[in-house]
Amino acid sequence: MASSSAVEDEHLTDSDLTDDEERSVEPRQEEIRPETPKPSYSDEELHQLVGYIQRMSVLSCLDHRDWLEATLDIIRTWLLEVNEPLLTIYYDRDVLSANLGMPTVCVSDLSYFRREPNEIFSVDGFHDEITFGTLTSDVDGCLKELLERLYVPFFRTYCDWNATVRTRFCSSLDRFLAFLTGMHHQIAGMAVLYVPYVISELDTGPVDRQLVRNLEVTALYWTTQIRTLLSDCTLTVPHDLATVQDEFDFWEYRYEVLQGINDQLAQLDVQKILKVLQNAQSVHMPQMEELIERAKRELVQSLSNIKFLRLLIEPCSKIDVAPSPADLTKLLPRIIHIIRFIWLNSEFYNAPGLVVGLFRNLSNQIIRFCTDQVKVDEILTGKPRFGIKMCNMAIDCCLVYKGIYEEISKGQEKKWDLNEGLIFNHIEAFVERLNDVIDICESMIVFGRLDENEAIPKSSFGGSCGHDLEKIAGNVEQQFMDTLKKLQDTSQPYILNVHRSEWYDQVIDFRKSMKKLEETVQRLISNVFQNVCNVEESLEALQALFFFSYRQRGTLRKTYLKEVSKLWRSFSKEMDATARKLIEEGKEESWLAKYVSKALNYRINLERLTWLRDRLTNAEWLPPVKESSPALAKFDALQHEFQKEIRQTYEDWVAKCCGYTGDLSQRLDRYLIVRSKKFRGLLESNVDESVIELCDQALHFERMGFAIPNTLKKVYERHDILRFLFSSVIQLCLRYNRILSVLTERERKLFRPLVQACDRQMAPGLFKITYGSELNEEYFEDANEFLVEFLDIVNIYKRANRGVARSCEKICDTCLLHFSSFSGVVDISVFQLQVSQKLKSSGDILRSYYSKVVELLSAFSRQFQSVDDEMSTSWIAYVNDMDDMLASSLMTSARGSLIKLFEALHCDEDMAAAPIIVIESDIKDGNIVLSPDMDTIANLINGIIDNIRTMLDQFPRLGYKLKLPKEQQRPGFAEVFREDQDCSELMRSIQAEISRQRQELEKYEEHWNRHRILWDTTEEGFRKKIKASSRTAGVFEGGIEHYSALADDVSFEDAITTVYFILVNQNALKSTILDWIEKWQALNIRILLDHASNCMGSLYRYMRRNERNVMKVPRTLRETMAAKQLFEQLLKEVPVKQSVFTPMLELFVLLHKYNVKLTDKTHQQVLGLESSWLHYLQTLNDANEMLDNEGSETKLELQGHADKFKFILREFLEDFYSKLPKK
Repeated sequence: MASSSAVEDEHLTDSDLTDDEERSVEPRQEEIRPETPKPSYSDEELHQLVGYIQRMSVLSCLDHRDWLEATLDIIRTWLLEVNEPLLTIYYDRDVLSANLGMPTVCVSDLSYFRREPNEIFSVDGFHDEITFGTLTSDVDGCLKELLERLYVPFFRTYCDWNATVRTRFCSSLDRFLAFLTGMHHQIAGMAVLYVPYVISELDTGPVDRQLVRNLEVTALYWTTQIRTLLSDCTLTVPHDLATVQDEFDFWEYRYEVLQGINDQLAQLDVQKILKVLQNAQSVHMPQMEELIERAKRELVQSLSNIKFLRLLIEPCSKIDVAPSPADLTKLLPRIIHIIRFIWLNSEFYNAPGLVVGLFRNLSNQIIRFCTDQVKVDEILTGKPRFGIKMCNMAIDCCLVYKGIYEEISKGQEKKWDLNEGLIFNHIEAFVERLNDVIDICESMIVFGRLDENEAIPKSSFGGSCGHDLEKIAGNVEQQFMDTLKKLQDTSQPYILNVHRSEWYDQVIDFRKSMKKLEETVQRLISNVFQNVCNVEESLEALQALFFFSYRQRGTLRKTYLKEVSKLWRSFSKEMDATARKLIEEGKEESWLAKYVSKALNYRINLERLTWLRDRLTNAEWLPPVKESSPALAKFDALQHEFQKEIRQTYEDWVAKCCGYTGDLSQRLDRYLIVRSKKFRGLLESNVDESVIELCDQALHFERMGFAIPNTLKKVYERHDILRFLFSSVIQLCLRYNRILSVLTERERKLFRPLVQACDRQMAPGLFKITYGSELNEEYFEDANEFLVEFLDIVNIYKRANRGVARSCEKICDTCLLHFSSFSGVVDISVFQLQVSQKLKSSGDILRSYYSKVVELLSAFSRQFQSVDDEMSTSWIAYVNDMDDMLASSLMTSARGSLIKLFEALHCDEDMAAAPIIVIESDIKDGNIVLSPDMDTIANLINGIIDNIRTMLDQFPRLGYKLKLPKEQQRPGFAEVFREDQDCSELMRSIQAEISRQRQELEKYEEHWNRHRILWDTTEEGFRKKIKASSRTAGVFEGGIEHYSALADDVSFEDAITTVYFILVNQNALKSTILDWIEKWQALNIRILLDHASNCMGSLYRYMRRNERNVMKVPRTLRETMAAKQLFEQLLKEVPVKQSVFTPMLELFVLLHKYNVKLTDKTHQQVLGLESSWLHYLQTLNDANEMLDNEGSETKLELQGHADKFKFILREFLEDFYSKLPKK
């Protein structure tokens, strides 16, 4: 096998290697390890092994029904995976679980199963091979049992160690087990003596010295345990308030512990050890014997104390089940007598200090009971009434307990010499804590509005400062709730715990907070009563602040009682002021009769004071003060005086006003209505007002409970009829007078027939019916009906006038044109469409207003159909007035529309132009053309004016609509529009704007005509012009730059320009001009290219032709002479030709500058010019040699021409490359 298993690799650690092996470990290709064995169990064997583990698992409350399949799967996995050393089985939250290793959760107990590495169990030997056990949460107990039962016997008999090593190890093991045994049982409150395993050696033979020393160590530890046990005589309780029951439980516990230690000391094993130590005369035996005797005495004392304390258990247990603190006090006398009996008869409880302890325990039990009854947590959650009640009951209980103690102690022959301070110091501290709780409860009611019995409303104050005062009260409440929340969170557990001193700091902070709140509330009360003006407001303020009076501690209640006293004094002052006011008002005039006014004043003020008295007496919540009784007595006296004055006033009225001897009925023989002498045409009531006044006075006195005098009875019986007649007449007169008052003199003429008919209807009241006659209701009904109809007609007339006026105002405000609503500058077709739509919508609006005017006037005219002939003149004048007003409104609307049109066309010199129409400009047939032209725009604007005139002509005059005579009708609205001077002036101004626009467009055309040469020039003329020039590079470049600059100038021109009220779109015009520029530019470059190519081609043809000619070998003398002449001529032409190179090459530089593409042939010619010319010169040189012309002069001349050509060519190249475009 070449490789090891992965499982074995994972479990190989550094501990498997020796130090030498660790140092010698080097990386190597492969390490041979044994394979991990694989168990091969059948299903039956695996099931049997799982059953073994199930039966060997020992857990508390283990039930075979708790085994889950998942748990069994883990057991099977552990049996098959031999590299897993540990299996644990435990309960995880009532679920039986298993884990390969230690559990990851807290468990109370577990069963473990362990194997050796790679161990495979057999079915038959499983119980011998497996290591298993059970662990519980009592770790030290498990450890102790394991050591005592397994390891101690093993190590005591382990022979591989020598005696010295074994003795030392076992001695240390005994010391450890003694300590472990003591600590383990000390947690349970027991003292258990450890007996070493060597006890079995004591019976086998003589005891050696080493064994005695080991036993002395054990005995010394016993001494420490017993001394610690006997010194534990102090009662400690977790709640710091030890009760009688706690005292009894302590002595029972002490008795059990002492009984256990005595029983252990009496056991045979312990006696054997003590006897061995005694025989060996150990130095530890005297103190051990002394402790044994002390333990016996303590046992007797515990038994005696239990016997006497048992007498207190039953009566003291009744304290905890008492219904209330008041019922608890009935149990105290018996308990105190029993304590006295114990004091007198107990052998060990006869010391004053122990008796004081019993009384302290009783005090503590009373405190615990009262603490449970008070329930501070409920109180602080919002039950202050319950808290005050329970705290007072608890305080009474504590005081009664103290009183019963003092009474019983004084009734004994022998004075009780007990420290009462120690007995009652907890009680007094508890009472102080209860008073603190009462203070908190009162503060909860006062500052927090917390009351479980009733809902205390928020403080509500009137006046301008009411909101600020309510805000202050709300802030006080919020601050207190924060303080209360702090008490709930931090102080609640120890408020009533007299052993916790933290409360003193808390209560000091609480009282400081309450003092600040009291000061704030006192300022609030002061501010509230500064704005109080009368008794009612004072009473309402006191009611709003009533809950502040609950707090007994502090100055709030005194302040509240002071304000209550001020309230009663204010009521007394109010009575004095009322009396003085009535005396002063008796001297002043009143709108009522003298006697009625006086009697009513006394009655009203008496009722008001009675109402105040009732409010004060019915306010049972007001606390009693000494000022209330004098104020109520003063009210009774004042009430008697007021009633006396009312009676006297009635008697004076009867004597002076009702002593008329004549018949009052004669005063009623008067007509109902009379014409007003002060206001012409109006009506007035003709009643005798003195009779009405007497009847009204009699009505007041009758309501006050007095009888009607006999002289007034007959007339008073008709009082209702007189009052009805008087009110009906007043109503008729008011309606008649209202109708005539709203009509002007001209309108009265218009309504004269109706006014005359109304006078005929009112005539019976003027000349026939009197106040003393029988009631004629038909007259009033007919007259009122007619007046109502008449008033309706007048209202229709007034509404018609107002409606016509409003419609005319709206017509005046209606503009037929609104250029501001256009979405910018528009095309002429869009402009025409928008103007047409606006004119149409405006016409519809005018038509609706016109129809409303006609409808209103028609509705009014229908009311006069019956009297049309009688008032035709006034009616015609009225209709023509309305018609003129309508015409004026329409002319105003038309003028406004023309003004809008003029403003849209006109532009001031100091303001930017605001165009309304957009047109396009272009060049066609050699001329600048505008689309649309100015004539079309002028016709459009003139058409708008014609549309306005046509629209006005659509509305007929009102005289025509209301069918007035033809000769009385006004001319049409269109004629009025033509004759209106303002409209005519506006139309002339609009025509002037059109003329100015024509002038501006002519200037615009002149601006662009300066480029006319571009489209007037022909291609043939352009070519002639170029050929006539020198055709140098400068000439061509000048032409190119000229056309480029011209193109830039045209491009920089705005695409859209404003020409007065027209916006001109120049894009087409600019594009056309740029096309012409581009055409001449391209033609110029084409001519340049042709000229440069021709020059280069001519040069190359010259060189090729002359190279052929000069290299022809002459055959005759004549040919030789001709060849020499040709050579000499060509030699002379070399400088001439070289002088042409620079201008020609400048042409190609210019072409390259403007990226003009050359033909391939021309491009190769330019590149090969140097080599070709040098070749040409070399050819001339060769020709010279051929002609035997090898003189130095000729060679030098040819060499000079070659150098000059190179120089020219170098300059050309430098200039060429310097002008190349940069990348």
